This record gives sequence, C-alpha cells and structure tokens, in this order.
Amino acid sequence: MQDDILIKKLLLTHDPDGRRLDSETMLHAVGNIMFHASTIIVASNIYSASFQKNDVTEIETLGCCEPLGCIISKICKILCKCCGEGDINSRIMSLFDLIGKYSWDAKAVLVLAAFAARYGEFCQLVQLYPANTLAALIWRLKKLPCNLRSLKPQIKALSLLVKTMMDVAMCIIKFESLPLQHVELNNDIYLVTKSLVYEAVYWITRSCLACFSQVMDFTSKKHEQVHVLSLEA
Repeated sequence: MQDDILIKKLLLTHDPDGRRLDSETMLHAVGNIMFHASTIIVASNIYSASFQKNDVTEIETLGCCEPLGCIISKICKILCKCCGEGDINSRIMSLFDLIGKYSWDAKAVLVLAAFAARYGEFCQLVQLYPANTLAALIWRLKKLPCNLRSLKPQIKALSLLVKTMMDVAMCIIKFESLPLQHVELNNDIYLVTKSLVYEAVYWITRSCLACFSQVMDFTSKKHEQVHVLSLEA
C-alpha cells in the first residue's frame, strides 16, 4: 500500500471525541508485563528501566464511559480474527475503526497493551505449568507443546520487536505531548512528522498482529514431549 493512500485511509478512521488516555503510564504497564514475560521465557531482560514503573496501580482515562479492560478485550478479539485468512490491510483497518476515537499515541499503546495482556497470559501459563495442577490441566486442554526450547530464538526475536515498538510508541507519546498550539498547521516539518506518526502507529499495529499470530502459532506446533523447564537450559 502506497504511503499517501495508507495515510488517507488511516485518517478516514480517525474521529477523536476528546477522550484521553494516560498513554505513558499504559506503556509502563506494558513494559512491566514484557519485562516479567521475557524473564520467564528466555531468562533474560531486554527491557530497560525506562519502561519499568512498579507503582502503576491505575491508568487514567477521561471522557470515555467504556472501561479500559473492555476496549483491550475487543482489540484482542480483532487481533485474533486478523490472524485468519483475508486481506491484511482490510482487517487492520477494522481495528483502526474500533479505536478511531482515541489519539494516535493512545491507539499505539492500546494495541500494544492488548498484545502484552495475551502474551502475558501465555507466559504465566508457562511459568505455572510445572508445579500448578490447574495450569497443567489448562496446558493439556489447549494441547500446548511441552518443549519450548526450539522456540527460544523466535520468542527472543518477538521480544526484541515488541521492545522496538515500545520505543517508537514512546517517541509518539513525547511528540503528541508537545505544546504545538502555536505551530502553523501547514508547517512542512509538522506535516511530515504527523505523517510519520500515522505510519508508525499503522506499523505498530501491523507488527502486533504479526506477534499475536506468532504466539498463536506457538500453541499449535508439535514438539517432542519434553518438560517445559527445558526453557531454562
């Protein structure tokens, strides 16, 4: 899809109504999840302290009557459907329609949060499976692979991609928070930067879809029946 056509389609879905989300705090929450998840899966930490904030207890939203958990759940459902067959851009645009009322930085962190929540659930199951009966039963019911050692390179690559997306999302948050009320709307630098923001949010969303699809693929692959603790080897 050509850049100018892509931007036009993205702008058609953008219909802000004044609702506000504390995007930076939400991104810290995503960082906390990914920090603990990467430690469980690949036994290493690629997430810097800049994305860790231990006192994240409440993420402020203004002007939105829908609970934050509901919108994240809806995004998860669309990401799941997007992993099927069909035109990927049409499916991604349906996701942008869902989050059309939010600012561009909020769009990015909401999609990241939806992926992190689902990925965190998967990693928690990995952590609990060896010693928790309920987790083991769920693991077997979902027919998840017992040997995840062969998946470590893919999981590490996934973690690195998410880290890059979070870095980009933070740049978008910083830009969107700048006092730009005195900047002329036809300023060339401003217009070019806004276009880059639109494209960046699109690629964060598309990359989250790829990561979501990868995690779903983890659960469908057939592996030798080796204990999950082999991940630590």
